[in-house]
Amino acid sequence: MNIFLDLIRSKIRKKLASRKGSAAYWTVHMVANESFNSAEESLCYFHWRNAQYPGYIDLMPVHGQDGKVVLDYGCGPGNDVVGFSVYSDVKKLYAVDVSSTALEVAKKRLELHNKTADFFLINEKENKIPLPSKSVDYIHTSGVLHHCANLGNVLAELYRILKDNGQIAVMVYNYCSIWLHLYVAYVLKIYYGRFKDSSLLDAFRRSTDGEDCPVSRCYKPDEFLSIAQQHGFKGRFKGAAISMTEMKCLGARFDAISDRRLSVEHRDFLSELSFNEKGIPVYQGEVAGIDACYLLEK
Repeated sequence: MNIFLDLIRSKIRKKLASRKGSAAYWTVHMVANESFNSAEESLCYFHWRNAQYPGYIDLMPVHGQDGKVVLDYGCGPGNDVVGFSVYSDVKKLYAVDVSSTALEVAKKRLELHNKTADFFLINEKENKIPLPSKSVDYIHTSGVLHHCANLGNVLAELYRILKDNGQIAVMVYNYCSIWLHLYVAYVLKIYYGRFKDSSLLDAFRRSTDGEDCPVSRCYKPDEFLSIAQQHGFKGRFKGAAISMTEMKCLGARFDAISDRRLSVEHRDFLSELSFNEKGIPVYQGEVAGIDACYLLEK
């Protein structure tokens, strides 16, 4: 009974927080928040979490930034901050987030590794990072930009602090994914009958990081690169990583294709899938996963 009441209270807190914006919501709802007693436990979790998204760590590596000034934009509870501190010999490590709670968790986790970083709490509306212009070599932002209410402001600020020869590694949600075309469009909306009154993209928002998540978008690669270009960046789509949720729901693929309630767009996407040597679904030559990864430069 107490567990049931706790779940209800948690849901109410998230709903109320979502009305106040992203900072309030992500303070209540932190992704992948765990407690660790040692650096070994922390690293075991780091590797386990990356394994839940096959291909992710190859597309968004935390090694190879020796001697550089690195910023983790939207660090959350610190998974990638730990990764950079352990697997790169960085000159300086910065981490920013809109959630004070997330920053405190990240700080405590980093302390287990006897590593240091400078943590900054930023305002979600202003998105001002307290660093000089052209002061950062490498910016890592994973699973964050698709939650920003004003993506343009964020990209402008990242452009400001990035050195002329710097790079930004980005992961945002992928429109061309099993998550959108099978999990949301069929499994949730048709099979389970959830989000019936929601559009496809609103159902997607409600499916990723809690039903009350204020902002959660997905992009086609050309669409995201076009937005980045409008803010001074050139870039390329590196590929996508797939989630275990997507892999687990692949068994519903043929039921979805056979269901006349599924729209032609989703049916065609699912019909065109092939599989690579690892058994991972591919669409038009790219892994059909939710984590689309990009590399941007000025």
